[in-house]
Amino acid sequence: MFLVCLSWFCTSLLVFVSGGKLPEAEVKITVLHKPFLCHRKSKYGDILLVHHEGYLQNGTKFHSSYSQGDKQPVWFTLGIKEVIKGWDKGLQGMCAGEKRRLVVPPALAYGKEGKG
Repeated sequence: MFLVCLSWFCTSLLVFVSGGKLPEAEVKITVLHKPFLCHRKSKYGDILLVHHEGYLQNGTKFHSSYSQGDKQPVWFTLGIKEVIKGWDKGLQGMCAGEKRRLVVPPALAYGKEGKG
């Protein structure tokens, strides 16, 4: 009897675990500067121009639009997967001139192994 109950419990647990969805990873947003006036906030489909710096959790800088390449900000359309998911989520609702710090989990960036 115990084995039957244990078997039923394990099967039920498997169904319960496999049937649910894991919560989606969140981008942590810190507003560093917000302009006094904000006439319009960014939304999906907007074309944004951003300077950026990328750091690993240990503080190592892996990229900067200020010092690498042509040292120009990057143009992209918000929400159409031209950039990592973390940017598409974390740059919504920004005002022109606003500065944010985004902490993007691997699932919304380049993955656990850093391969995209």
